[in-house]
Amino acid sequence: MGEYPEDWDEIALEIKRAAGWKCEHCGHNHEPETGYTLTTHHLDAIKENCERSNLVALCQRCHLRFQNVDLKKQGWLFGMPDWLAQKP
Repeated sequence: MGEYPEDWDEIALEIKRAAGWKCEHCGHNHEPETGYTLTTHHLDAIKENCERSNLVALCQRCHLRFQNVDLKKQGWLFGMPDWLAQKP
């Protein structure tokens, strides 16, 4: 949906730095050589919405899992995860 802002690379880098280069869901370190590439995910799937509360650092594995959850139609099966509910 939509387009990333021009400064997306800087925004995404700051989110990863703020997370200590670890996945905010599983806690795995950024290790591309082992399949754990850290990414920045838009929780509402709107690329233009770069509010800090809408962005989360996720390893590629967790990112793909989150993209499979349709929050508007399905919601969270067992409620929103605690780590996400506590995001600023």
